[in-house]
Amino acid sequence: MQNEVYKKLQRHFHKHPLGFPATEEQVEIEILQWIFNEEEAEMAMNLTLMPETASKLAQRLNRDFDELVPLLERMAGKGQIFTLDKGGHRSYMLVPYAPGFWDFQVKKMDRHFAEVSEAYYAPQAKEMFSSATPRVRVVAVEKHIPTVLKVYPFELASQIVRETKRIALTDCICRKKNQLLGKGCQRPYEEMCLQLSPGAEFYIERGLGREVGVDEAMKVIEMGEQAGLVRTAWLNVQKRPLAFCQCCPCCCHGLRTVYELKIPTAVAKSNFVPNISGELCTGCGSCVDICPMDALTLDRTEKAVRNPDRCIGCGLCVSACSPAAIGLGRIDEERVVIPPENYINLLLTIAQEKGKPLL
Repeated sequence: MQNEVYKKLQRHFHKHPLGFPATEEQVEIEILQWIFNEEEAEMAMNLTLMPETASKLAQRLNRDFDELVPLLERMAGKGQIFTLDKGGHRSYMLVPYAPGFWDFQVKKMDRHFAEVSEAYYAPQAKEMFSSATPRVRVVAVEKHIPTVLKVYPFELASQIVRETKRIALTDCICRKKNQLLGKGCQRPYEEMCLQLSPGAEFYIERGLGREVGVDEAMKVIEMGEQAGLVRTAWLNVQKRPLAFCQCCPCCCHGLRTVYELKIPTAVAKSNFVPNISGELCTGCGSCVDICPMDALTLDRTEKAVRNPDRCIGCGLCVSACSPAAIGLGRIDEERVVIPPENYINLLLTIAQEKGKPLL
């Protein structure tokens, strides 16, 4: 009977456009049992993607308000649900597995949870990234974008960081997981992800992240670039992405799905492309070494060449090229992709592509 509660909760989460699929091994049930007790699981099944105040929930569910609020706050404190504060009122809402209640376990993750999470990675990623519209977008190294090029606001990390209300630094849960498992890379993971409002407020209040200002946030972005990490916007939207992650292809969900599972639509490429000058290229191989997607190689003449099918337009190769033989250019204008306007529009698009009703 206990498992039935969690099976129902799995089906409830799977209604979300990003999905939460069942597996033969039932590792998804083990994940839910690690995060939710039965009372919390029952409550989560009453929540949706639409934020509701405790008073509205109490009325809809015919529950006592004074008993409901402590339960909801406990669930938020355990990273099971999300809270939004607006106009002096707090609302509660369901979040998907990722980005969502899995990410909120960043401080609690232990070896066992890392093992279960890894066992669930492939089936969950195949479902989550199965839509034609990617939910994650590469944001190119900004300093390499020529000033003469037309640039959209969603392509500039500095502008997004400056315009957000609050910023929180959090650990990269993907690299933390792999370190617990003794695998992956040794790139830095502590305080390398930037949570942006409204997620930043949640991370700060729950002790999941440290609030920082714009200057420190930009320094962390620079550290990520120097470490060969790809900056990705979560989510793939024009306005108010939830976070900037700094990703590697061996640990992080989006790039790993492209690299390992061969799902190219898992991550939206940037609208920029590296242009290589054969005359200036010395064949040093620095660009080959830093490229996260193995998109660059040296040909028989020891000149760098790019595989357009693998290149994601991150711009890290430009940073590594000391002879300045690589420059960042705009892809053809007719190929420029404008992402959905906001989170809801992205979810509606993905739900439509998957043939799912919006939860």
